[in-house]
Amino acid sequence: MTRPLSFLPLTDIAKLAVIDGTEVPSPLVCRERVKSNDQRCRRHYETLTPGRFAECPFGFTTKGFDVNGKKWAVSGVVAHPRFGSDREREVAKKYPANRVTRNSVDSVVKLADELVALKADALVEASKVLPQAFHELRKLNATIIQHAERAISDTGETRGLLSIKGAAELMRNNFDILEALSNIEGMRSLPLDSTVNLYDLAFKMKRIYQERAAARSMSIYVNGVRAIVKGSQKSFPLIPAVLLENAIKYGEKGQRIFITVQATGQRAIMVVENESRHRIDPVRCFERGVRFVNAVEGGGFGLFLAREVVASHFGSIRCEANDDVVKMIVNLPLSTIGRDFS
Repeated sequence: MTRPLSFLPLTDIAKLAVIDGTEVPSPLVCRERVKSNDQRCRRHYETLTPGRFAECPFGFTTKGFDVNGKKWAVSGVVAHPRFGSDREREVAKKYPANRVTRNSVDSVVKLADELVALKADALVEASKVLPQAFHELRKLNATIIQHAERAISDTGETRGLLSIKGAAELMRNNFDILEALSNIEGMRSLPLDSTVNLYDLAFKMKRIYQERAAARSMSIYVNGVRAIVKGSQKSFPLIPAVLLENAIKYGEKGQRIFITVQATGQRAIMVVENESRHRIDPVRCFERGVRFVNAVEGGGFGLFLAREVVASHFGSIRCEANDDVVKMIVNLPLSTIGRDFS
C-alpha cells in the first residue's frame, strides 16, 4: 500500500506513521499526535477491529484493514453518517477538507482487498507456468552435468570437462535463485523435511565456485565441524551460493575466502569471511533491491533471498563489516553433529 493508491489519509499501524491521501490530507492534529507518540493514538490503532468503523480519541473516523498481514487504517476523516459526539462536531468544523462519506472510506478498503486478490491470482498463475519452464531448463542442465561426468570417467580428460561441469553447476545455482524470485511465497513455505550438513554443503559449494574464484586469483577454505540442521534441500543451498557469489564478486583479488562452520550450544553457525574494500551497509544490505555495491548495476536480490531462506529455517543472518573484512554470519537451530571422516 503506497500513497498513490489512496485518496484518503492512511496510518501505517506498525510504524505509527500517517500518510497523506492524494486528495484528502491528514489533519495537523493527527500528524502532531502520532509524531509525539501519543499513547492514546497508539492504543486506538492497536485495538482497532479490522473492517469496523471506530471514533479516535480526538473525534476522527477510523477504519482498520489488513494487507498481507500488515495493519493499516483509513484515518483522520469525518465520515458521514457520523458518530454524533461533541468531539466529532468540533473537528468537523475545524477540518472541513476531511469530510467524506463512509462509502469513500469503504472504497479504499475495497481497493486494498482487490490488490491483495490480484497479487494472489498472479502468484497462482506464476506457480503454474514458471516452475514448468525451470523444470525443463533444469533437465537440460542436468544432462550436461551427467555427460561431463561420464566423459571424465571414460576418457580421463578433466580440465576442459571440469570447466563445463562447473559452469553447469553454477547455472543450477542460478536456477535456484531465479525460481525463488519467481515464487517467494512458495519458497518460504517449503517443508523442512530433510537435514543439511553445513560443512559438506560448504565444501560442495567450494568445489563449484573454486574455478570462478581462481579467475580472480582467490582461494576458498572450508573448516569447522559437520553441524547438521533441519531444513529443505531445495532452498537451503541458495544461502552459501549467494554468500560465496558475493565474496568472489566483491572481494579483493588474490585474497582468501573462509567458510567456517561451528556448533555452540544448541546453535549452528556458518560464517563466510573475506576482504573487501567495497562499502556495505550491514543492516540494509539484506533489503530487497539494495545492492552490495551501489555503483554496480543490477542485483539487489541475493542477500534478500538468503535472509528469507534463513528465516524460513527459524534462523537469522547478519553482516559484520570491520575495516576491510566482511563477515556474513548465519545462525540456525542445531540438530546434531555429524561424524568427522577426515
